[in-house]
Amino acid sequence: MILVDIGNSGLRACHSNCDHPVDYERAKIYGPVVKLSWSSIGQQIDKYRPEPTESEHRRWVQIGDDEGYDWLVRQVIGQDHRHDAGAWRIASVNRNALERLLRAIDKYSKQPNSKTPIDFQVIDYRNVGIDVQVDYPEKVGIDRLLAARAALASAKCTPVIVVQAGTALTVDWVDHQGRFQGGSILPGAGLALQYLAAGTDQLPWLPADSIDGLPRLPGKNTEEAIAAGVHASLVGGVGYLVERYRKEIGGKARVPVVISGGDGRLVHAHIGPPATYVENLVLVGLALCDPL
Repeated sequence: MILVDIGNSGLRACHSNCDHPVDYERAKIYGPVVKLSWSSIGQQIDKYRPEPTESEHRRWVQIGDDEGYDWLVRQVIGQDHRHDAGAWRIASVNRNALERLLRAIDKYSKQPNSKTPIDFQVIDYRNVGIDVQVDYPEKVGIDRLLAARAALASAKCTPVIVVQAGTALTVDWVDHQGRFQGGSILPGAGLALQYLAAGTDQLPWLPADSIDGLPRLPGKNTEEAIAAGVHASLVGGVGYLVERYRKEIGGKARVPVVISGGDGRLVHAHIGPPATYVENLVLVGLALCDPL
């Protein structure tokens, strides 16, 4: 089976064994994770930005570039024929990107040389296998719910705090009964950097990877000052929320934190134990979904 996690600044896809019933130890991801990335604010910023790094398994595009989705479908299906490339399980928080990916899948399946019929399912909160105790369950980002499902399996205990450091940075609470109780949403590092550039006259647009490790403080130039500020808002915001959850909801116990996302390792270094970084938490959550 092929798993796809569509976010607001890109999508990731990989193969998984996804046999049913499946547990955390068996929710394996095979081969490289293929990535398609774009600007999360959906517009061009009229400022210089160093070209982002591409690789064999990552391509940068505009969100409306259909050729990019065609490339991703070819890449993923061509990776590994030991697994079922005809079954796709998709989670999406971006309707535009989802529509374009489904068109690319349909186009590939209709090619004369396509040997595998393709079937797909777009996951919603009812498939995740976690009780959602919020006002409008259908409006919660499916990535948050999948991350919570995978975090429960990883931590092997309740309650647990789930941190997803992606385009948006979410800090969510799963209670003693394993129920998703909602949480907090704030801008991720990449989004903050883009809006600083888009909303000002003279501040430059820094790539997200310019914040790596612990920036120098005080910053001695504009770029260093931006890196220091965005880094502080990222780790400071999460640290505050984690401690507030632990004190106000968790009581005296040191509630475990499970962290993932592109900036998750930066956050992990500043969270008091017990805290664990788990790569590709949303994709693992997709593998753990209930049988379709």
